[in-house]
Amino acid sequence: MTFYDTLAVYNVNHKADKGAVMKRIDDVMDTSNVYSYGIDLSKIKLDFSKSEKKHKAPAKRYVCLDLEMTEFSASQRSFVPGANGEVIQFGAVMLDENYNMLSEFSSYVKPVYSSVTPIINQLTGITNQNLEKADDFLTVFDKFCYWRGEGDITTFCWSKADFNQLWAELEAKGKHRYDLFGTLHDFVDLQNIFGKLVSSKTSVGLEAAMRLLQMDFKGQVHTALSDSYNTARILHKLFCTEGLDLDFEYINPSKETPVNTKKDEAEYNCSFASFLSPELLAQFGYSNAAEEPETDEYSYEDAAEDLQALEASPLYGMVDNEEIANLCSKYKIEVQSWLKLATEVMDTQEMQVA
Repeated sequence: MTFYDTLAVYNVNHKADKGAVMKRIDDVMDTSNVYSYGIDLSKIKLDFSKSEKKHKAPAKRYVCLDLEMTEFSASQRSFVPGANGEVIQFGAVMLDENYNMLSEFSSYVKPVYSSVTPIINQLTGITNQNLEKADDFLTVFDKFCYWRGEGDITTFCWSKADFNQLWAELEAKGKHRYDLFGTLHDFVDLQNIFGKLVSSKTSVGLEAAMRLLQMDFKGQVHTALSDSYNTARILHKLFCTEGLDLDFEYINPSKETPVNTKKDEAEYNCSFASFLSPELLAQFGYSNAAEEPETDEYSYEDAAEDLQALEASPLYGMVDNEEIANLCSKYKIEVQSWLKLATEVMDTQEMQVA
């Protein structure tokens, strides 16, 4: 519960004249620290009396969240154990019970221990100048939670990386903020849901998932708000398609212990590695040659051969066979699994602004 929510419980209208409100609570709390919840708000004399109202329970809502992060050097990793960097941008989109867009949230975050390196700048477009006047992590997280509100809310992210980052950074910078930790108990990994639907043997990137669903990415790739918006479009497409077997579980904080596996300065293990080409990584002295080992091969030739099944599909002539073959072979997706999903969602309308 945030400070403002606490005031609301006692029927104090924080949107009233600030001076009048602060005058009333000045005697019963330390106003220099708005996170001091150990106060007896019942002592507040309510001058902002309102007739009692019966509020309708809030409808179900969904939030799609994305974060952009810095990259720690070897000497910085101990500052935030379990993380490869610090959050420098929040982006989120809220959907109503029908999976249509209600509002958005976006904010830069000023890091404490790290800065934007050339590779992060090239990936995200974020500069150190963008962050100079930004709020710190806890302040932005507080603003995000206030925007998010209370009630029946499920938060989706594309992979567990964002959840792990929030958990690790809260552990390092805000162990006393139990209210913020509480928001991490409703996270769902949408990437995992998508992977199960197409039976992929490796994690599918956000852009790749959109292409497999015959959707074009809208906005700038690797900016938090654009990534969250496109995650929301996938959420809408999947959850508004009847008959899909959407098997998912909430990410369990008690079992999710982020682990930083970097060994030395030259080793590259950031969560965005899969988005970068070997050529771009090489520009900055990194290599992704030691990424996850090869599993059972499903080659481009296998995928191209299987795509002959398109001739009997409603998608025949509507997709780029070469692109689909490349994506299926890269992410170890059998064409039949992709074809089943793509056919089921093809008539589902795009997300709308509610």
